[in-house]
This record gives sequence, structure tokens and C-alpha cells, in this order.
Amino acid sequence: MMDLHSLLYFKKVAELQHLTRAAEELRVAQPSLSRTIASLEADLGVKLFDRVGKGIVLNRNGAILLRHTNNALRELEDARAELSDQEAEGNRTVTISLFAASKLFPQLISAFKAEYPSIRLRLAQNDLRNQGDGEQERDIAIFSSVQPAAGENERVLIEEELLLALPEGSPLASQRVLPLSDAAEMEFICLYKGKSLRTITDLYCRMAGFSPKVVLECDSPETVRELICAGMGISFVPSITWRGMDTRNIVLRRLSAPDCKRYINLSWRKKGYLSPAVILFRDFVQDYFAVLAQK
Repeated sequence: MMDLHSLLYFKKVAELQHLTRAAEELRVAQPSLSRTIASLEADLGVKLFDRVGKGIVLNRNGAILLRHTNNALRELEDARAELSDQEAEGNRTVTISLFAASKLFPQLISAFKAEYPSIRLRLAQNDLRNQGDGEQERDIAIFSSVQPAAGENERVLIEEELLLALPEGSPLASQRVLPLSDAAEMEFICLYKGKSLRTITDLYCRMAGFSPKVVLECDSPETVRELICAGMGISFVPSITWRGMDTRNIVLRRLSAPDCKRYINLSWRKKGYLSPAVILFRDFVQDYFAVLAQK
């Protein structure tokens, strides 16, 4: 008989492909487990395992049932989570991975919490080297890319021009728009490798025919500004997400050849239940960036 009980037993046997170990982990007698699997096979009219020597191996029929079993159990977990949300509306958490736009994130969080004070936010600030880590655990990710994100669970928040920030006395400051190759011999101040902005700007430098001469790496837009003012080098500056940075004694210039820009994107979990809190935050972020882009 195919019920939840037998499907849970089948899933364990299918994962371990060993009746004795499965029985031990399930804390049931092996004969009872064998009868459950045999009853399930009889009910479905197909064999789910092939005998190989003294062991068993999941066959093609078993693989099909395992896929549907996993989907069904995931749906049940989603139902449990949704019901839990209904019972604990005031105790909600949204887990966010932040790969870009960290400078303006405090203002975004402040605006969101002003409207939804009961929703808790858990932030993980990462770089591209571990972007895939914890993908199933996070609810929302904000990241940047050279091409606009186009997945079914992704939205482009803004398209953002990348400017070149120069000390006022730089020989390049007299040009209103300059080819990126003109900066090939200049010394750059950059974010650390692995940061999405650094990955994108390194790509544009390669497209312009050079590798940037990086004299300093740091993780703070404010520190970048101070270092440029001190004449330590030049840097790329995102035109929107770094807006509001003090630009006294700094000249910002547009770039060409290549046309330097990036996309700030939003993604959310592709599979599984999205709680009302996650949906509220997802929609709020999109509205927030839409207003930001119009300023």
C-alpha cells in the first residue's frame, strides 16, 4: 500500500540501497521493512530494486518513484511551513545573501523595517566565490552581473553605469568621456577579488586590452574615496548604488570602449514555499530600486 509511511521507508532504502542499514536508521526490524517494500512493489505492480549479489540496487522504476516521493515530501514540508506561518505571523525571518549594493543596503533595510517592524532579517554578505553556498537556505539574493538576469525567479532591479573616479589633478580629468584604455597605465584602487564589482571591472579592463595595476585593495567605498583624494590611484564608481558618496576633490568621468555598466539583480528561491514575509521583502526591494532609478 502506497501511503506516507511506506514512502518514507522506501526513500530511506533507496538512498542507502541497503536494507540492513536502512532498518537500523529507521529503527525497525529488517523483515518488517522488507515486507513494506514488497507491499509497495505489489501495489504499484513493478519492481523498485534489482538484486545484485547479496545487495539491492535502485532500478529505473525506483528512480521514478524516488523523484516523485521527494517532490511529495517537499510539498508536505512547504505545507507545514505555510501552516506554521499562519500560526506565527509575528515571528518571521527573511534570509538574504548580499553580493552587491552593500553601500545602500542599510537605507533599504531601515525603510523596510519602518513598514514591517515584526519581520526579522538575517543578512549574509558574500562574494562570488561562494555565491552557490547555501542556495537552498537563503530566501533572497541581491547580486550584480554584466548581462541582465533572465531566470524565472530573477528580476533586474537597475541598470547602472560604472564611472571612473579620478583625483582632481589627474591628467585624464580634462576629458568628459574617455576610453577605458586611456587608464591602462594608471594605478587602480579596487575592491577585493571575489567581490562582484571587482569581477565585472576586471572583465571590462580585459576587454579594453589591459589588466589593471592594482596598488590597493579595500572593502569600503568611503575608504576608496579617501584614497583617491590622497592621490593614491583611481577607481571605478557605480553611478547609482554609490550615490551620495562625498565627491569633493574627485572627478567622475564616463567611460567608453567598452561601455561600462552592470546590472543589479534580485533572485529568490526557485523551489519551495515562499513565506508571506519573503514575498513582502521581495516586492519591497523591487519597488525601492524602481524609485531609486528614477532619481
